[in-house]
Amino acid sequence: MDAKKPARRRRIVELDLLRGYFVVVIILDHLEFWPSPLAFLSGKGYLWVTAAEGFFLISGLLVGYIRAYKGRNAPLKDLSWALLSRAAKLYLWGVAISLAIIGYTLLVGPNERLPALPPEDQMATPLLLIKYILNMQAFTDWIFFLRLYAVMLAVTPLFLWFVRRGLWWLTGLLSIAVYALSFLQEIPEAELQWQLLFFGAAIMGYKFEDMRTWAANHLRIRTALIVALLTITALTVTASALIVHAPDLFEGLGLWDWYERIQPATAEMFSNSPMMPARMALAFVWFCGFLALFHVLRTWISRWLGWLLMPFGTASLTAYCLQALVLPLVVTPLSPSENPWLNGLMGAGVVLLLWWLLRRPIVRRILPQ
Repeated sequence: MDAKKPARRRRIVELDLLRGYFVVVIILDHLEFWPSPLAFLSGKGYLWVTAAEGFFLISGLLVGYIRAYKGRNAPLKDLSWALLSRAAKLYLWGVAISLAIIGYTLLVGPNERLPALPPEDQMATPLLLIKYILNMQAFTDWIFFLRLYAVMLAVTPLFLWFVRRGLWWLTGLLSIAVYALSFLQEIPEAELQWQLLFFGAAIMGYKFEDMRTWAANHLRIRTALIVALLTITALTVTASALIVHAPDLFEGLGLWDWYERIQPATAEMFSNSPMMPARMALAFVWFCGFLALFHVLRTWISRWLGWLLMPFGTASLTAYCLQALVLPLVVTPLSPSENPWLNGLMGAGVVLLLWWLLRRPIVRRILPQ
């Protein structure tokens, strides 16, 4: 019997391209320049799963691949220190950007296009506001990923400890258990729920090379899995888009009674607050489906969209912080038009502005990488 041949090593450009796509979608969702043809790229942030979950999943996968797999021979103490230092850096940036956005909102006055201010009880006094920002309860929505990511990185050394003892499977069981226990809280903590996305993907990252080798030696099964993933993802994305955004279609087809039953049921089933099990499972399915799509089309995407997606993908954390600082300055003077094409043009212009700023060396030096 022939020995299994390892997968040919290459830079996994589809991960960079996909991460860049998620960043672009997050920018468009935060802008909310609707109606717009660009809504077809994002679903306006209201589909059963959003780019936020994809962005978090890909972050977990890369931590598992780079820290757990590629760093498996590095001293755990050194890796832990690097992870904790990075977590502290992201926490401090989350504090600073939240202070900047809240301060700007207070300066210009309430604006529904800006992230919501913290509840009044958290803003009773300046010191109280600072307290709630420091404990991350008052991190603004546009930088909320930094709160989650900082906590996950701080816990990752424990994940690595288990992995190095061959107990990666136990981390998966513990992650599922923590997620299940979160529902005992009246309002489940986001960290206790989103950690399943992060560490589930981290396990995928740790096993990524094994999966690539297996796929290289089982081409027919790999092809069948790719087709199945693409089909399931396409069908569920379409169903989500129609149920969320096309009620008139069901009324026109004489299915309004059915729609009135299915829409609330699916809204509850795929809720993100709390994040329900169906949404959690579908997030993994859509992530794998989009990764399969970007894998199949990576040459075409790199050729035609790589100039845009690669900078956002390779510097995604910088781009995420940059959009949180720039977008308040954009949405305050600008408002959506009733003309969808004008909104699309403005949305594309903002994306290109952020793309240009991201390529400035001073931005790369100041904002976290």
